[in-house]
Amino acid sequence: MSVDYSILTYTGRYICLAEPRDVDFHISDIAHALSQICRFGGHTRQFYSVAQHSVLVSQMVPVDYRLQALLHDAAEAYFGDMVQPLKRMEALQHYRDYEQSMQSRLFEAFGVIPTTHSTEAVKRADLEMLATERRDLMAPDMAPWSILEGVEPRRASITPVMPQSAEILFIKRFKELAGVL
Repeated sequence: MSVDYSILTYTGRYICLAEPRDVDFHISDIAHALSQICRFGGHTRQFYSVAQHSVLVSQMVPVDYRLQALLHDAAEAYFGDMVQPLKRMEALQHYRDYEQSMQSRLFEAFGVIPTTHSTEAVKRADLEMLATERRDLMAPDMAPWSILEGVEPRRASITPVMPQSAEILFIKRFKELAGVL
């Protein structure tokens, strides 16, 4: 196997970023990588991982959509978490295309079949979590974020956990939702 355009994962697998194979995806790689990635490019008052974010989002949607919610940022395990203002730049369209292709392959590999309703529910929960993260984890700021217009944070506050705990939470949640327990 050529390692061009590939990364070596936590469990020792190579994943080709341009043409990933379902057989190479492993939930341990996803959980570990997402637990090591800090949201907001690290600009939080405390470390807060994409893994913990994903677990929390999965708790905010109807039961049938929870696995999709848990895995909604799974491509970031291979591409990293790029801050949204940078990701939205026109020059990064190819990056977004590759990331979306990876996300679709991940959903397929784990048996997630997104629908319009499930995708809307996950997006809404993701935005509510973003508003909550802004309130609980970011520097105090009153500037409006257009993406959060009309979105209220959830009532419960976030208590960040360290990477090892986030990884365990993610794996446990995956097993629960995928019926592996």
